[in-house]
Amino acid sequence: MRERTRILIGMLLTCLYISPMVLLGEQAHVRIHDNLDSNIVWYKTLVDTNSIYTSLQANVPDLLSGVVSRNAFVSEFTGIIWLYQAFSPFTAYVISQGIVRIFAFLGMYLLLRDYAKGNIPKSYALWVAVLFSWTPFWPSGMLSTLGMPLLLWAYWNIWNERKIKTSALILLLVSFYSSFVLGIVFFLAVLAIYHALKEIRAHSFHTRFWIAYCLQILLYLLIEYRLVFSMLWEEEPTSRNDFETGNNGFWASIRLIFKNLVFGHTHDRAVQSPVILLTLLIVGFLVFRQKDHAARRIRALMWFVFGLSLWYAFWFYEGWNPLKQHVSLIRTFNFSRFHFLQPMLWYALFYLMLDWLWRLAKRKWVICLLVAQTLVLFLWNPEFLYRHHPSYKAFYASSQFSDIKRFINQPTTDYQVASIGMHPAIAQYNGMKTVDGYVNFYPLSYKTSFRKVIAGELDKSDVLQRYFDTWGNRVYVFSSELGKEYEYTKEHQVPIQNLSINTAQLKQIGATYLLSAVSIKNAVAIGLKYEKTFQDPQSAWKIRLYRIQETIETRK
Repeated sequence: MRERTRILIGMLLTCLYISPMVLLGEQAHVRIHDNLDSNIVWYKTLVDTNSIYTSLQANVPDLLSGVVSRNAFVSEFTGIIWLYQAFSPFTAYVISQGIVRIFAFLGMYLLLRDYAKGNIPKSYALWVAVLFSWTPFWPSGMLSTLGMPLLLWAYWNIWNERKIKTSALILLLVSFYSSFVLGIVFFLAVLAIYHALKEIRAHSFHTRFWIAYCLQILLYLLIEYRLVFSMLWEEEPTSRNDFETGNNGFWASIRLIFKNLVFGHTHDRAVQSPVILLTLLIVGFLVFRQKDHAARRIRALMWFVFGLSLWYAFWFYEGWNPLKQHVSLIRTFNFSRFHFLQPMLWYALFYLMLDWLWRLAKRKWVICLLVAQTLVLFLWNPEFLYRHHPSYKAFYASSQFSDIKRFINQPTTDYQVASIGMHPAIAQYNGMKTVDGYVNFYPLSYKTSFRKVIAGELDKSDVLQRYFDTWGNRVYVFSSELGKEYEYTKEHQVPIQNLSINTAQLKQIGATYLLSAVSIKNAVAIGLKYEKTFQDPQSAWKIRLYRIQETIETRK
């Protein structure tokens, strides 16, 4: 088979992942956590409020009473925001998924083809690359995780003086469609350490490689200048100052090592269980005492993957606390995220292990393992995985919110809302200004003010109190009766019997209405006037609209 035909087939197979989104449109099911509840709305809000190109001192007007800095979001030089400027949010989301997964396939295939150098036929490298492109990575990460094989292929080309122009172009373009702090910085750190050791051992210096490396870092810092400014020069204390420094004991950290090894992290799942881990157990036993080059490569990757899980788990070990408390950067920046390299490593390791089995003439094993991993990843497609959750259209419920806005009958600029039992992102998506929300960071003073609203509920729940006080990026009107759950759909109703929020404080920070996905039995007692219940056949929600009374006593 010709190479171009093979690559084209691989790209078509890769696109199977997004086919449900293409065929079903907004009726498709996609990830809600750190996706529909946040990033998609952030991009849409930046576009709708003309905030993309605002200054370093500007805030985004519609979120958290307008106190959130523009610098809390991606810069105007990040490619994903260009898609949301050019297309509707759902179309932009699907296009982004297509871009990332096609380049994930290309990167892994090229890396395995040119540098793994196995005895197994190229079609198996293609198969592994397609599986890698199907992994359920965090959608707004762009090429931060799935682009690593392509970056590594480009860097190794430059190291070996091959395809310099193509590789330089890849380094340039990927920089505009990935996040420096959410993956790439950790990849580049490992890349530098590995190649610096090679240079020392060989007494050499690859000038082009290091020039390309430094230029890419500089480019990332320029692209993400807003983040750099917020971390180094913004003086106002933010919610990041309250971030938990870690409280896991020794044995809790040990458990976290194996949890990460088996299940991965929610932002970079490789779906290594059970197939790849089973392969690891079989081949790991076979190569344990082997001394050939192939065995050494497998063992090296095995230990590297384990080491990343070890680092991730012990980053949250309480023994770090004295250092974290004295060094602000260590407390506010998550250095545990070297685990973002694991999807690339798991599939590179999978390929090397399959090649080892191929050499032992265990070819039926190879095919069975690949088929099994294919079936597992089919089950991790979002359309199947999230089939019991609201679809994109049902989640955002635009028609229902149009009814709510018509009932209120005021310009959305004249009032703000809060939500309970549902994500504030839903109101934000539909053009409402909110006093609550989910953001990367915001002024610490606002966190203090908002805490007064929910203090009564936090006092009832140690879990919610710790969740808000030691992190707090979800600035939500919590209820101890509902817990850390925000999908109280019309089929899942749990009335709140005794809501202990300070509605006077809620009104003081700017809220006029409260949108509740469940009924509040003591609404009148806490100063909430029931207005109307809204339902829509295309919506997942049954929304009660409460108005915060004009004159009420401060309640705890």
